[in-house]
Amino acid sequence: MRRAPTASPIRRPWPRSVVVAITSVVLAVFASALAGLTVSATPGPGGPLKAAMAELFSSYNWNTGLIGTSWWQAAVALSTVETYAQTTGNTSYDAVLARAFALNSAGNFEDASDDDTAWWALVWLQAYDMTHAASYLTMAETDADYIHEAWDDTCGGGVWWQRDPHWYKNAISNELFLELTAWLHNSIPGDVKYLRWAEAEWSWFDHSGMINNSDLINDGLDSNCANDGDVTWTYNQGVLLAGLAQLFRATGHRSLLRTGERIAQAAIGQLTVGGVLAEPCEHSSCASRLDTNTRSFKGIFVRDLKVLAVIAGTTQFNAFFTAQARSIDAHDTSSGDELGMFWAGPVADTSSASQASALDALVAAVKLPR
Repeated sequence: MRRAPTASPIRRPWPRSVVVAITSVVLAVFASALAGLTVSATPGPGGPLKAAMAELFSSYNWNTGLIGTSWWQAAVALSTVETYAQTTGNTSYDAVLARAFALNSAGNFEDASDDDTAWWALVWLQAYDMTHAASYLTMAETDADYIHEAWDDTCGGGVWWQRDPHWYKNAISNELFLELTAWLHNSIPGDVKYLRWAEAEWSWFDHSGMINNSDLINDGLDSNCANDGDVTWTYNQGVLLAGLAQLFRATGHRSLLRTGERIAQAAIGQLTVGGVLAEPCEHSSCASRLDTNTRSFKGIFVRDLKVLAVIAGTTQFNAFFTAQARSIDAHDTSSGDELGMFWAGPVADTSSASQASALDALVAAVKLPR
């Protein structure tokens, strides 16, 4: 979870063919949707989910196309919007995806931090699932290819977190690369390249030492290529679950699901207090490490656990999903429908990131596996 000083996205020129394709898609979407869009509306199911979604969009910036001001967390929030639409069938907010794409695609969503690039790539791959617009799939491929440039033999493989200069191989960048490449394979008929990359990523990650003896994932590798023993942040447990689920879809190897379920059970057993998910630092001496980044983490875990549960067809996590939503509704919702970082309460550290994160948990409790 280490963060260097914020880097501006790396801007690369686009091939003309891609620009033409994107422009045609965006104009078509805008013509039918953008003129009448009101982002402060409250569509969707009634109750907390409806109100919380409206509150999230109080942080939407029409000029940038982003929710909030953090580059990577804006991507995570857009994935929250996408998952909301896919789960509820409500498409009232879909036009913001096209706007974010149109306003920010000149640089291919590439960043000096490979995890930031991957978050955006996943947004566009999910958008492709929703719309079948080829430009979104092309963008996800472009970003995956860019991230793969950061793969080398240091520590036996894996991609770097920071690109220039190289700064440590961590869990989140590699987990995201696994999910992205396996999902791309599942989206592209006849693909060989992305499946090869996904299998190489999982083989390396599984033997990297980042999965500790408690079946939790520490933050990364140290300068000796050993587990750095750093915090077992919730999102590091979650993204791997989605990656393993996508790789199972690609290969049919059920051992991947069993590994994911074991890690999920370990996380729920060790990273909850009274049944409610909490970062390890919420109740310990490392509380000073809770910052604006960590406000997104728990929602990512729950969202990706739901991906695993749906693909595995398991009901074993249903009670967990329900408990998170009930606790957020009862203890982490302000009178103005703001959702904070601490799902067991009090309502605190509210932001677009905490709002999207808690929303992920509310959405995950809808349409549970049977």
